Amino acid sequence: MKSSRRSFGNDQKQISKKGLIIFMETKASYSIVQSSRALHVFQELKKYLPDTYLMLQKNEQNEVVLENLIQVKPIIPIAGKLSLLKGISFRFQMSMKVFHFLLTKKIDYVIIRGYDCIVLYPFLRLLNTKIYYDFHGKYHLELYQRKRILRGYIAKFSERVLLKNSDRIIVVSAGVKEQIKEYAHKCIYLPNGVDVGKIESNDSECPLDIPKSKKVIGFIGNWEQVMKIDDICDSVDYLKDVVVVIVGQGYDYKKIFAKYGQKENVILTGRLEYSSVMAILKRMDVCIVPYNKDFYMSKLKDFFSNRKISEYLAAGKPMVIADIEGIPGHLKENVNYVKYESGNPKSLADRVEYLFSDPELRTEMSQNNKILAKEFDWEQIVLKSGILEDL
Repeated sequence: MKSSRRSFGNDQKQISKKGLIIFMETKASYSIVQSSRALHVFQELKKYLPDTYLMLQKNEQNEVVLENLIQVKPIIPIAGKLSLLKGISFRFQMSMKVFHFLLTKKIDYVIIRGYDCIVLYPFLRLLNTKIYYDFHGKYHLELYQRKRILRGYIAKFSERVLLKNSDRIIVVSAGVKEQIKEYAHKCIYLPNGVDVGKIESNDSECPLDIPKSKKVIGFIGNWEQVMKIDDICDSVDYLKDVVVVIVGQGYDYKKIFAKYGQKENVILTGRLEYSSVMAILKRMDVCIVPYNKDFYMSKLKDFFSNRKISEYLAAGKPMVIADIEGIPGHLKENVNYVKYESGNPKSLADRVEYLFSDPELRTEMSQNNKILAKEFDWEQIVLKSGILEDL
């Protein structure tokens, strides 16, 4: 692999392309899934194409400092009341910043994500800029399921225009590609990856005071509507000497916290900095992926490409995953994980007990997962995707 990198690097000395990755309303942070993906793809592309830039919303914590990373501070702070209108205002601000940047830097290609990027499309076409659309599934279907019908129609129209008129479509899974068969000829497969080295080298102490006699099961990451966090929190009722730890927050977080925040042997940490999250992950004995079987994405074969799963793999954690069609295709049952019945906390507890009762299986699964994780290291993913050759 090293020799191919040198060969590719030599080619790039002859032709230098300028690129810009744009996420309209995402703060620069490795703790936010969308931002983390953008940061990692940006860093890998920049190794070969040094004139690559990334534009994100400014993170007040200043936790990410990278060359060619442009952080845009909202003129009107988005938090608080009227956040929707403030968000629209910031998108307009970002668009103006992008337009100016494209003109002054004479950018050859852009990578965009989100249906709201449609406002950039006419300008990109006018400048003859090559468009890569980072597509993660038909978002309008998710909005429909959440009863946000008007916004769903807007997203559907925008997605249709972007899919049809982008030069390339970056897809994160075979299931996502299956949703857009008519555009298969211009798809580039680039799933979510993991920084294996960062996880392996993390030596931070676990910030939670959990007795060594207790086993720990749990979940890390900011969950979407497709995650049924209740399954994990309720499973503790059927387990002995087990603590459930949920790191992060997400859909219906306030309801989850109100329901389980004071429950015995359940710890809800909220959002934490990345090193603390990885320290907690190392303390976990078994990691859970509680997909909701009733969500539309769960019913699509090989649909998901979750960062959290890649992190579980890199940490060598045995997994218990809900029995849905959308489980990532690279995972094998009883090799990388065991299944439980989605929506059934007792079933989840039984599968956890099954793993605890078989130390040999846990050790074997841990080794299998560490090996598999290396295939999803960000460097390997970007090199194998073909996006560098395409650029």
